[in-house]
Amino acid sequence: MLAPMLLVLVFAFVAGVLTILAPCALPVIPLALGAGSTGGRRRVTGLVLGFGVTFVAATVLLAATLAALGLTNDGLRIVAVVVLAGAGLSLAVPQIEAVIERRLGPLAGIGVRVAGVQRESGFGGGLVLGAAIGLLWAPCVGPIMAGVIAAAAVRGPSIETVAIAIAYVAGAAVPIGAIAGWGRRASDAMRTLSARIRLRRGFGVAMLVTALLVGTGLDRGLQTAVADALPAGWAGALIAIEQEPAIQEELDMLRTDPGSAPIGEGPMVGGADSANLPAPIADSLPTNVALEDLGKAPEFTGITAWINSEPLRLADLRGKVVLVEFWTFGCINCIHVAPYVKAWEARYADAGLVVVGVHTPELPFEREIANVRDAVAKAEIRYPVAFDPTFDTWHAFRNRYWPAFFFIDKSGQIRHVHYGEGDYDGSEQVIRQLLTAAG
Repeated sequence: MLAPMLLVLVFAFVAGVLTILAPCALPVIPLALGAGSTGGRRRVTGLVLGFGVTFVAATVLLAATLAALGLTNDGLRIVAVVVLAGAGLSLAVPQIEAVIERRLGPLAGIGVRVAGVQRESGFGGGLVLGAAIGLLWAPCVGPIMAGVIAAAAVRGPSIETVAIAIAYVAGAAVPIGAIAGWGRRASDAMRTLSARIRLRRGFGVAMLVTALLVGTGLDRGLQTAVADALPAGWAGALIAIEQEPAIQEELDMLRTDPGSAPIGEGPMVGGADSANLPAPIADSLPTNVALEDLGKAPEFTGITAWINSEPLRLADLRGKVVLVEFWTFGCINCIHVAPYVKAWEARYADAGLVVVGVHTPELPFEREIANVRDAVAKAEIRYPVAFDPTFDTWHAFRNRYWPAFFFIDKSGQIRHVHYGEGDYDGSEQVIRQLLTAAG
């Protein structure tokens, strides 16, 4: 048991390092650069420590407590945005820096006293800014941390989940610390005071703009544009290391039902030929996708709210092809797949396809139904969305990822499962095969 866990810790550390290459980490770069460009000699140390402690606390240590109390961290994220915007403003307009420092003084002082360092070291300010960055970083996780967060939200923190989270955040702290260090070295390299002030003003403006984008949610559009500009398969390549079978087997032990295997393995059976359906969306489709016999789809359970529809039962959808998508609105990978899901629903609804989005929250602010309703409206999602705050339907399907797609045939059997982004043409072909198969 020890050796597999050590392997998971190593992979979690590497995954943390690689996360900086994901589009969702884009806002962190100007924030870390600006945060590290000023302050004392221990500013970067405080920033890294504040980032790590806050991230682990928000995603693992306090996840179950917040879920049980029905609380969200919306307020904390707003505070984080305000703190980072204030730090950027103080760099951009040095005259108000003294005011900002006075406001942050009590918070920074706590960290200074706990660490036993001098206030002039810059440690306290770095601690506060790092904590703010940690709150904003939380949604930017891959399969390993997604499994850990899901387990912690339902069962509470454990030695294993905390250890994996610490390994992950230690990896993520490497590039964040390096970026903050670059900001400091760039500032110190300026030969004149006026040049240093100009550089810091530039960093400050970048921090302020980034904080405003994050606070208004406009950063997601930018992240999507960056993701679209990256080479095909970039996102899949980043998380490929996390999807090793040995790693997933160990992560499955964190589940509520550790004795059960994830759906996705079963005997292969042939798929049906395409027939008289609307023209495909994809430019080209596979000739055939081998379907699987994965057993009867479980019913929706533990759903506390339905959006865009009355409560649904899979038993009432017999004769329809059903696509159940597990998602959460803060997940950048879910945002990337949303246009494809909406397009499939629009193209094939009249032919018998029913899409049901099961929103299973990853982070505390995603557990607030008002936030979910707002996200569904902004994304212009028209198909039914089920709110699964206690992971009951998630566990019934033995799911382990955001996003995840379960393709159910007309008789209620799961015939295909796909996790994550990509293979959109294959998924569309599965829909077409199931629609043309006998009911």
